[in-house]
Amino acid sequence: MRVFLFLAIKALSITLSPAALFAQEPTVIQPFEGSEISAQYAADFDQITMLVDDDMSDDTYTRVSIEGIARATLVNGPRGKSVLEISRSFENALQEAGFELLFARPLQATPYPDGGSGSRFWVRDLKDVNGNRTYVSVGEANNAGTILNYLQSASGYYLSARRETPTEETYFALTISADRNYYRMEEVTRALMADDTVTISEVGVTSGMDAEGRAVLFGVQFDVGSSVLRPSSTASIEIIANVLRDRPGNFYVVGHTSDTGSFELNMQLSQDRAAAIIDALGRDYGIDPDRLQPIGVGPAAPLASNQNEAGRQLNRRVELVERLQ
Repeated sequence: MRVFLFLAIKALSITLSPAALFAQEPTVIQPFEGSEISAQYAADFDQITMLVDDDMSDDTYTRVSIEGIARATLVNGPRGKSVLEISRSFENALQEAGFELLFARPLQATPYPDGGSGSRFWVRDLKDVNGNRTYVSVGEANNAGTILNYLQSASGYYLSARRETPTEETYFALTISADRNYYRMEEVTRALMADDTVTISEVGVTSGMDAEGRAVLFGVQFDVGSSVLRPSSTASIEIIANVLRDRPGNFYVVGHTSDTGSFELNMQLSQDRAAAIIDALGRDYGIDPDRLQPIGVGPAAPLASNQNEAGRQLNRRVELVERLQ
């Protein structure tokens, strides 16, 4: 048995919403052969949290929240198939489809925080039958609540993967229950900003500092949910270094985020991103790090409304701010 890739028909004469397409395209990867889809969820825009593992070598992991076109499928797996067979089949299919595995191993359940009996799988973060996501039943199975309960109440197997093209980025996650033949597939796709569409100039940064005491550092981009600078940021970092060489004094490097996801995580992420810029300036361009102080303010100082993606994109930024002696 193996997982078959789902080939989407590109030549459509009409435009369908992601929710409408969802009935035809459950996820990038189809369910394991012999499975029965119980319920589906689709949204034009939502946030899905997934687990990633930086080195795949220990039991540590990181949660990342990805925004974009979201899809989820709750599945009754075929009887008589082991968790190992199903998970290996998905891993192979994802790699054949050009995905990079980010997490792939059993994951132990954790106790309820209130000390109650039983245990819960981490996927409770992604809404249960009493949460805000509405799963639409498919066919005659109609056991979405049961599937979610088993995914959340027992340890099982989890894998996540990522694929990037020049125009979009897709994350895929699979959660398998250890106690029953149930699993869930999740996918979120988001458009990528072209590396050369947003740039800064020395004149622009200097003018901003002269007029307002601050300048937005456009063109500085990070990997999703992390403080790792993307290679496309190199040109902007070099321009910032040139400005700092010509401009005496000290500065704050201030990280900002949108208001999606955990407030605490956003605060830490904005701080880490500001520090990453200072590290790059010192390591690669010889800028004295003592002149620069990293500050993370998370979503506390937006430039635009967080109610739409255009505003959230503006709010995810880093600024250089004058610091008095």
